[in-house]
Amino acid sequence: MCRKLLTIVVSAVILTACTVSSDPRQGGLVGGLHGLSTGAYDARIQQRQEELTRQQSANQGLKEQSEALEREAQEQQIELAAEQKRMIKMEENLSSLEENVKRLKAKSGKQKAEIATLKRKIGDQRRQLKSLRTALGKLDLDEGNTTDPGRYQILKRERERLAEEYKRLLEYSQALSNAAR
Repeated sequence: MCRKLLTIVVSAVILTACTVSSDPRQGGLVGGLHGLSTGAYDARIQQRQEELTRQQSANQGLKEQSEALEREAQEQQIELAAEQKRMIKMEENLSSLEENVKRLKAKSGKQKAEIATLKRKIGDQRRQLKSLRTALGKLDLDEGNTTDPGRYQILKRERERLAEEYKRLLEYSQALSNAAR
């Protein structure tokens, strides 16, 4: 009886040790030999290699996308800096125009009224330009030209509108100057 029990226990231990699995960590000696002979381990290695290749490809794609976004952000920063320089130039031009208008001498009541209207329009444009410059500065601080390019485009169009208005004011000023001579 003892011998039969010992044979059953030894057989159970041997069978437990001989479990077959394609995972080398779980296969045991017989499972390892089975995995090597059937190619299960090579298939597992190949599968892992393919997954690694997919992950590396995905990482490369993300890296390229990140670099493209970084280049775009740099380009937008350069564009924003140029826009700010244009606004500074507009402010300088507006100050020069304002000085020229202050020197105008009206010959009639109508010219006085026109000069006053021109001064008012210059003041209005100065306020609009200051507001626009503040909004553009805030957009720059918030890095909004990259996160909210639509808002940036609106501000850019507004600056262009003010530039056109400045040209009309300059022409009006020159006409008044010629009439005052």
